[in-house]
Amino acid sequence: MKKTQSIVIILFLILSAFFLVGYEKSGRNENSDQEKAFLAQEGLDLWVISDLHFLSPSINDQGPSFQRYMEVGDGKNLNEIHRITDAFKDEIIAAKPDGLIVSGDLTNNGERESHLDLAALFLEIEDAGIEVYVTPGNHDVNNPYARGFQGEKQTRVDTVSPEAFREIYKQNGFSQAFSEDENSLSYAVKANEKTWILMIDTNRYQRNMELGYPEAGGILSLGTFTWMKEVLNSAQEAGAEVITVTHHNALMHSGIAREGYMIDNHEEYLGIIRRSGVKLNLTGHIHIQDITVNEEMDPVYEIATNALSVYPHKYGRIRVSEEYGIEYRSRKLDLTEIMLGSALKDFRSLDAYSKSYFEEKSATRIYHRLLEESNATEEEAGIMAEAIGMLNVLYFGGDEDQLTEEMRLHEGFRLMGEVGDEKTAYYMQRILNESGPDDNMLRIGE
Repeated sequence: MKKTQSIVIILFLILSAFFLVGYEKSGRNENSDQEKAFLAQEGLDLWVISDLHFLSPSINDQGPSFQRYMEVGDGKNLNEIHRITDAFKDEIIAAKPDGLIVSGDLTNNGERESHLDLAALFLEIEDAGIEVYVTPGNHDVNNPYARGFQGEKQTRVDTVSPEAFREIYKQNGFSQAFSEDENSLSYAVKANEKTWILMIDTNRYQRNMELGYPEAGGILSLGTFTWMKEVLNSAQEAGAEVITVTHHNALMHSGIAREGYMIDNHEEYLGIIRRSGVKLNLTGHIHIQDITVNEEMDPVYEIATNALSVYPHKYGRIRVSEEYGIEYRSRKLDLTEIMLGSALKDFRSLDAYSKSYFEEKSATRIYHRLLEESNATEEEAGIMAEAIGMLNVLYFGGDEDQLTEEMRLHEGFRLMGEVGDEKTAYYMQRILNESGPDDNMLRIGE
């Protein structure tokens, strides 16, 4: 089995060399006239990130226990997450926007040390004059899976309560809040007098310690709905634009990512914000860069930001102005100048390593599923897994439109229709036939 796994990895690494060139050439042109016009706009400048899944180096020696943990990982580059977050910090401080929105899953599994390290990083951003607003994700609070990695062993470490979360991130939204929800960690801030932000806690963490595992799904209580309505009514009276932020999704972004991803009572949530004139909800959780919209008369757009911990490590930039309304563009974090140590000398940069790592994890997971659930041979499973790995690089970055005709001729696509399992074939077809708004840019109103 180890030999066949090696063959799979070699196959997709060969493809990576070809595919990386095409991907970099097809990326959004940051020097285009449209981009320059976007950056030149007067108005509120906000950045948004999601799903950092930060793991503190103080509880991780990256030894054998951590490497075993990563072998069954889902593509998050926790090996280099401290350098990824440092690179983002440097990039945002250099740009000096007005604010940073962080839409949940700040930590790997709610480790107190990870929260403390991340709060220190956010403080550096705050010290540069950039307001930071955070909301928790399903990994962040009362997480029984909080673990450190030392040598051969995983060790239990402290997690945080809701009260501790609020205290740790006091300077990252809570102290700026003009209204807080007594039923959750939700709060409201005024980015300026005409733009308010509702950071809405959608998580189920009350029973986590009793259950022995973190509940992945999200829901809003009647009390939180009542608080939301009061704030939204105040915004309408003040003539303010409101942007809402939730970790869990209010709209469906993927046919195979619904249960555990969407807010259980998302219809009630959407009804409240739509009737209050909210046009944009920011979210994360699914790790995919995706923009979707409901089909109501007064539409609500929802932007799911690619996980900062997952290639291509995108973040969002939002400009709010009287002239253009709300305009959004994603941007790929620049990791091309960050060099790696001798252990990873085969890669030109952290960017190249992270891409290869994500593609390998995607291919390996699909390879094992195909062997278990389809009639494919090991060779056929390897070819199909290679195709999925290639597709996932585009899909998670919201770049399905960059799929070339040459890529569509990959043998793995044909084999999937003949010997692939139903679930994987459906997943592949959804990517190949993706429709809807551009996933990387959006303008709402003018």
